[in-house]
Amino acid sequence: MFSVFQNLAILALVFLCGCSPRIDSRGYNIETINTADVKVGIDTQQTIQERLGSPSTVSLFSPTQQGQSWYYISKKTSSTSFYQPDTLEQHVFVIDFNNKGVVQNIRRFEGEHQVEAVNRKTETSGYESSMLRDIFGNFGRYSGAAATKPRQ
Repeated sequence: MFSVFQNLAILALVFLCGCSPRIDSRGYNIETINTADVKVGIDTQQTIQERLGSPSTVSLFSPTQQGQSWYYISKKTSSTSFYQPDTLEQHVFVIDFNNKGVVQNIRRFEGEHQVEAVNRKTETSGYESSMLRDIFGNFGRYSGAAATKPRQ
């Protein structure tokens, strides 16, 4: 049948094919978005959804602090075996809406952007617990009169 050399060559070819990078495309097809079709001040959320489809994600907090922002995200990565994938290209198309759902602004980003963390704390008011407060906090809260009434 096959010689030892041929078997080793086939085995080496199989291993080399396993090391070739795999290209993955995820998210929205950014080539289908024509930014000229989106008109600021004219288009609404309904017309954008009919024209472009549902966004990849919707912001919880808009940078304009007035309405929503819709993000259409596309990302192409290359991964080899068990290594972390490398980003080949990433496109983000952002449509900002005002409170009435009308397009207010259009933004486009190319490549990855590092998001900087905000180092602020939200102060909360309320009950601060301590060991002594937990132990002695219930004294005097319950009267004996309520405990002597029969349950119905």
